[in-house]
Amino acid sequence: MLAKLHGFSASLPPLPAIVRYFDDFHNETRSIRDIASSRRIIVQIDGTERPIDFDAFGPLEVVMRHVVVDWFQRLDPTTVAIMVADFERFISRRGIEPIAYLFVSSPYDGRSFWSTNVLSNIEAKESHALRAALHSFCRLNIGQWSPPAASIIRGLTSPKVDKYRVVRAGDCFVPIDQQAMIVNHIENVGAKLASDPASVDNEELHDVCMLVVSFQYAFRPGQIARIELADVRCFSTDAVHIAVSIIKQQDNSQRIRVNRKIKREWGPLFNELVKRREQGVIKPKEGVPPRLLFGLTPAGVSRAIMSLTDELTGEPWTPTDLRHTAAQRLADDGTSRAVLSEFMGHTSDRVIDVYIDKSPAQAKRINDALAISPIYKHVAKIAKTKTIDKAMLLGLPPEKQIGGVPHGVPIAGIGGCNLGQGLCTKNPVLSCYTCTDFMPLGEAEIHEEALEGLRPVVVEFAAASRNNQLSPAYSQLKATFDAIRRVIGAIKSDGEEGTQE
Repeated sequence: MLAKLHGFSASLPPLPAIVRYFDDFHNETRSIRDIASSRRIIVQIDGTERPIDFDAFGPLEVVMRHVVVDWFQRLDPTTVAIMVADFERFISRRGIEPIAYLFVSSPYDGRSFWSTNVLSNIEAKESHALRAALHSFCRLNIGQWSPPAASIIRGLTSPKVDKYRVVRAGDCFVPIDQQAMIVNHIENVGAKLASDPASVDNEELHDVCMLVVSFQYAFRPGQIARIELADVRCFSTDAVHIAVSIIKQQDNSQRIRVNRKIKREWGPLFNELVKRREQGVIKPKEGVPPRLLFGLTPAGVSRAIMSLTDELTGEPWTPTDLRHTAAQRLADDGTSRAVLSEFMGHTSDRVIDVYIDKSPAQAKRINDALAISPIYKHVAKIAKTKTIDKAMLLGLPPEKQIGGVPHGVPIAGIGGCNLGQGLCTKNPVLSCYTCTDFMPLGEAEIHEEALEGLRPVVVEFAAASRNNQLSPAYSQLKATFDAIRRVIGAIKSDGEEGTQE
């Protein structure tokens, strides 16, 4: 086999002196020189350097140089780097012999060998890289491979992988009460900005704006990182429009730009961010082009959003989690496949079926709102539950003892407030359970009574809004019930642990 490989290598045409690719993060064309002799090349991707080490291919080195050049001429550089890494991983696990056999065999022998020797021990991503290399062999007419054999390669089977397993399982969805925490934080920063812009520091403003575009519009980290200052249009009415590229497409010609309108109440946050960026008060990170609004790499965007959501909710939610959650919110509200596909930036609506299939039925939505659905089994971490006992509650000043009559239902004694109801601009009781200043009473029975007292109100609003989850009253009530149930679960868990000790 190796002798045949050396024969292929000797018959191949010379490699180009310069290979060019477009770095869309820095918005410039880059050149790779001496790819025929360099043992290692560096590819600039998303503000980071990704090496390609040809020594890792061993005896396949020469033919793989031609394959990599072919990939650069047709594919996105990020895709090239990923496939090279997957190719190298297969070699590290199984050696070069299976690949060498595929390269030197005829297409029909290669198909048989794939089914009997390769498929049983190959990962899905590795199979995509190997098939891509064989497609390059066809285009380059290497060995017995030629363009007509491409149909045989397309018929090669890959391991079955459920790419949306986390969506089907629901593990990636941010619970409704934690979504309320995120919205509360955005609105609180907006209120601080309105009263005194200097009270909002640069990092807080910068991070909350990234959180907005991720939470509201399901943007990927690469999309958020690539938003330019020129892409943000701020109007005197506080309206803000942002242009974003749909970047995750196999065909570069399909990378279109879409316009998104930021929620009016959150527009001033972006006005202030743009102003500080233009004044040089907020500077981009080292190595990030100054034209980019947030001044971070995609990896930096992910880290910032995970850190902020961890601080707000106790769970480090990724931009991908927020993306899935935003899609599920729309699916739950009955959004059509076409509209949801456009929102997610997909060229096909087949992927959207996973969200439609996951969407609960109308009766189940009411159960969710009533907090009796078994799907909500999340229990808040005890360390995050700032409970107080009855003596502490009675010792608080009256304005810090929570009470109210929401929708005609008198509720009191559920806990205390660090801020004080006189300074709270929100609806007492209904907003308390999702507020970071709330100190719940450490008696589960009190919260269970509050839960039961509000059930008729939820049914009333569910009927009035026809289960429209975008209805403010319905959404607020649902978030409140989820949060009450978490508090009850945390208190009971705390009591069980105390008993065991």
